[in-house]
Amino acid sequence: MSLPDTLVDELWRRAVGGIGPVAGAPSVAADALAATDDDVEAAVRRVTGSHVRLAASSGLVTSLGGAATLVVTAPAGITGLYLLGTRLAATIASLRGRDLDDPVTRTAAMICVLGGDGVELAERTGLDLVNASLLHGLRRLPTEVRAQLDTRIGYRLTSRFTRRGALNVTKLIPVVAGPIGAGADAMAMRTVATFAQAHL
Repeated sequence: MSLPDTLVDELWRRAVGGIGPVAGAPSVAADALAATDDDVEAAVRRVTGSHVRLAASSGLVTSLGGAATLVVTAPAGITGLYLLGTRLAATIASLRGRDLDDPVTRTAAMICVLGGDGVELAERTGLDLVNASLLHGLRRLPTEVRAQLDTRIGYRLTSRFTRRGALNVTKLIPVVAGPIGAGADAMAMRTVATFAQAHL
């Protein structure tokens, strides 16, 4: 498996399954529903707000700490930020009733993590997002074409890492993430939420 594919797999697995003391997306979704009397859209707003605040605070350091490892060495804040964004997209998908074990849901969520870049990749793959929803378009793609899109998503994530820190695939590192710029990280999380609410 290539590094980009492994990166997508690791982000999704940890976002859905949780990382040590940090809950995975299904648990976060369930807690949000319980706190909002099963109002799905209120729960979406709740988890969006909590993830934005976490991205903009040092809480990301204590929440993720050394409990997680990824197969890349990248600036800790960037690694943690994408992990948090992936969990946010997965949580919104779960709240909307999507199956997190469905590879189409995973692809759609990772597109949302990339925001505009992800939508561009989807459209370049042949999806018509003007006349069809992202999930519907992805389901119509042949499996091998969707797999190629997953790889392109991984390459785009990898390129973002390498723009702000070198990759080192020979070792695992703890994710001790802390925001590099609180305002920018909060804005990045809001962007993930905007795309996830529109497409999932």
